[in-house]
Amino acid sequence: MVDKQLVNRIIVIALIILLIVFAIFLVRPLLVSIFVGIFIAYILHPLYNLIARRIPNKSVATTIFMIILILLVAIPLWFILPIVVREVFNMYLSIQKLDLTTVVYQVLNHFVSQDLSRVIAVQANVILTNFFNFSLQAVSNTFSNLPNMMFQTAVVLFTLFFVTRDSDKIRTYLTELSPLSESTERKFSEELRNITNSVLLGQFVVGVIQGLVLGLGMWILGVQNALFLTFLAVVCCIIPVIGSWVIWVPVTIFMFISGNVLGGAIFFFYSLLFVATVDNFLRAYWISKTSKLHMFTTIIGTIGGLYTFGLPGLILGPLILSYVLIILEFYKQGKLNELFKE
Repeated sequence: MVDKQLVNRIIVIALIILLIVFAIFLVRPLLVSIFVGIFIAYILHPLYNLIARRIPNKSVATTIFMIILILLVAIPLWFILPIVVREVFNMYLSIQKLDLTTVVYQVLNHFVSQDLSRVIAVQANVILTNFFNFSLQAVSNTFSNLPNMMFQTAVVLFTLFFVTRDSDKIRTYLTELSPLSESTERKFSEELRNITNSVLLGQFVVGVIQGLVLGLGMWILGVQNALFLTFLAVVCCIIPVIGSWVIWVPVTIFMFISGNVLGGAIFFFYSLLFVATVDNFLRAYWISKTSKLHMFTTIIGTIGGLYTFGLPGLILGPLILSYVLIILEFYKQGKLNELFKE
């Protein structure tokens, strides 16, 4: 005879699993936006606390916080974005007018054979053409994807608002759900703060500083479209592995090709010695000061996280490896039972 109670339990478990699967598929397209909203709320929580101390009503305090944040982002974009767009257009026209094949051939002809110079010059022109075709396609895709970007931005803002306003309730709710012991939760929370500070300062802030330093050099030496190139430099410096060389190497080559040999030489040594030094010293210093995670583990976690999760992986990658190392440390000490609540 079939046990009716057992059948009911199986049905209930199957329904729960089905609901969880549907929930995952439902939230999956929004996961990155939700994570970005949570991350921004976590990073800017001290700013919210300054407002909340003066305004007891959490909804009003959060609304003021959101307005300040939106203005801090929107006002610079309002002035900078048209300039950047104009510089991109001007740079495109300048490179279109440049006969790269002839210039590269004339330069290389002094060092290698004429046939090899001609082949390299043609290939350089093909690479540059493909690069700009790819860039134009990317810009076109961005504009065609604008409705989805606006929708994802709205999700970020909604997440930021509710996570900021209800942070205490969310923290209490997660603590009640968590099977981990209080000491383990504290250790995980501390590591989250350390990793976040490490990546924020070691990756983001140092990347911004390095990009601005590179931009300062371009501005002093009179490089055309320096503002747009500085923006690209900041983005490249923030992303691991890419770095500032993606900008300063082509700029240096372009300066040499354009006949500005002295400026190209100065910019080359400035970038190689000074800009790279900013990256190596500042990033290593902040990572070592803000996290106990080994440099190798941090780099592997950051690259793997970026590859797997996209930009949120800058935090998630090192955090996951850090949590794994914490669990392994409990296992090594024979204290796995201390991970869980009694």
